[in-house]
Amino acid sequence: MTTRYHNTATQPTRRRFLRNSAMAGITFAFAPGIARTYAANEKLRMASIGAGGQASGGVSSGLGQQLVAVAEVDLGGKAKKMIERVTKQSPDTKIYTDYRKLFDAHGDLDAVAVATPDHNHFSASLRAMEAGAGVYCEKPLTWSIYEARKLREVAAAKKVPTQMGNQGHSSDSIRLICENIWAGNLGEVREVHCISNRRFSAGDKRPASKPVPKGLDWEAWIGPAPFREYHDGLHSFSWRGWLDFGTGSLGDMACHTMDGAVWALKLYEVDSFTVESLHGKPTKEGYPREAEIRYGFPARGDMPPVTLTWYHGGKKPPRPRDLDEGQPIQSQGSYFIGDKCSMQSGSHCQGTRLLPAKVAKETPKPKQVIERVKGGHRGDWMNACKERNGRQPSSNFDYAGRLTEIVLAGNLAQLSGEKVTYSLKTGKTDNEKANAFLGRPARKGWEHGYG
Repeated sequence: MTTRYHNTATQPTRRRFLRNSAMAGITFAFAPGIARTYAANEKLRMASIGAGGQASGGVSSGLGQQLVAVAEVDLGGKAKKMIERVTKQSPDTKIYTDYRKLFDAHGDLDAVAVATPDHNHFSASLRAMEAGAGVYCEKPLTWSIYEARKLREVAAAKKVPTQMGNQGHSSDSIRLICENIWAGNLGEVREVHCISNRRFSAGDKRPASKPVPKGLDWEAWIGPAPFREYHDGLHSFSWRGWLDFGTGSLGDMACHTMDGAVWALKLYEVDSFTVESLHGKPTKEGYPREAEIRYGFPARGDMPPVTLTWYHGGKKPPRPRDLDEGQPIQSQGSYFIGDKCSMQSGSHCQGTRLLPAKVAKETPKPKQVIERVKGGHRGDWMNACKERNGRQPSSNFDYAGRLTEIVLAGNLAQLSGEKVTYSLKTGKTDNEKANAFLGRPARKGWEHGYG
């Protein structure tokens, strides 16, 4: 494989972490974005890292506030119309192609939306929090496990509002998953199956190099990842299947689809869990197109051990026990198998319902024990950025970081080809081959946060 990994799971050192935490306290005290208080109609000083595709949501939110700056690597690509809208609607907004320059110039931001390829999530989010800004980062939170753990540390030190872009986490439907399980409507849940039809991968042979398209800042697109010349199959979407830049189909969808199981079954509370790849091998350049990955979690409090199996690219589980006759297995979604009955939900934890249909009709709706979100997933984060009273959105970086760690541990099993035990306490596995994939050094000029 061409990807250059490095075991950075033990970084930063305790001494460096304590030093950085002390510095974080100073920044927290004086950062304008945190010191400010807001009237009900006052606008957030916002920036968006990315402007095209998924990033358009962050730009649109910023235009409804005070959009200070936008960083977009490809001003002539998918983002062209959005950039034109920005320059017309908000002519004072500064436009950059390199987010490092944006943060160098703007240290008084209140909120930053990050929507880049996975390999740039960490660096952009870190710089935003260090500037005292709240951060909304698309899923998965980071490209590597090391990065996820570091963002958790910094978010805890800075106490800024954070949210990962797994929108289903703010839905009523995911709350029904939790409330049905916690009410005992399914009985004990010992088995979960999560499915995605995504097939992101890359072949063994890298395409021929090409000239960089006009208007694309290739240096900024590569960011902290190992440099390579521009070629087909990367920008602006297919990067997900490449080892150096994406996290595969698992990283793309599991932060949505597995979210209900991780939250409802409290899988984030375990000290460690096992993970093994039952089907699917990476290519020289990319992740497996098809995969079956099995996670094993020990008991949590009064909840029994549970096996969660992930399928993507066309792989599916055996027909769930309680699925009604004539109903096909979902191409995307989850099945929770309980002692009493089962439950299914969709790709983003939507459409929660008990199985079979007869049981669903006879079972009372569970008592509401989780507060419902007002204003939507992004709106909840923006409200927290205005309130600055310590309230965190529900998919804040503490939870989202753990969810991302659990998800990306599946890639450790795929890339190492071995069953591993991963520790949420230490951020390492019991397997040195797998540990080599926990993180990597950043490219020269992009080392900030990696040392």
